Amino acid sequence: MSIKQSQKLGLVLLLISAVIIGSVIGYVYLQSQTPDDKNLGEMMINWYIPDYDTLVADSDLIVIATVTDKTGIWDTDDGKKPLLLTDSDTIRTEYTFKPEDVLKGSTTTLIGRVYGGEVDGYTQTAMQTPSFEVGDKVLLFLNNNEDADGNRILWYHINWPGAFAVNSNGQFENPCYGEISIDQLTQNIADSETSS
Repeated sequence: MSIKQSQKLGLVLLLISAVIIGSVIGYVYLQSQTPDDKNLGEMMINWYIPDYDTLVADSDLIVIATVTDKTGIWDTDDGKKPLLLTDSDTIRTEYTFKPEDVLKGSTTTLIGRVYGGEVDGYTQTAMQTPSFEVGDKVLLFLNNNEDADGNRILWYHINWPGAFAVNSNGQFENPCYGEISIDQLTQNIADSETSS
């Protein structure tokens, strides 16, 4: 083997060693950034709580629906776990609903997301976010969700003030507005549409 070939072989071996060492260091670093218990902590969410008439008037979609699916996803463009977890990475829970009674607006399919949830063994909680289980019947006040270019996004962002669950009396209720009568809500929707 010539000196030139030996130098090339040495350079190749050096590069391979550098890649292996870099990979090990990168792996150790990534592992050190992942919480041992896979708990990403708690997010504090502060919602704007409009008065009831504004909630009704400003909602693009008001619907009674049943939860048919609940899935934890990463809050990334593709819904997959980021390569490197940081303090700003979040988990969302995506719900699929079967609309039963559309009181305002129109929809045939309904997907909504809330902050917090569980995915890939990781958990994250979010203060003041609604949580549902498959089979729950809910009343939702929703606004169209758009990206930065104004394009409609498939899913709705479900906020805490706009989500109502059925209480023990069989009425829809949430902590912000209390119980809601569907008959009265239907009248409120008609009133808000005639005044606008």
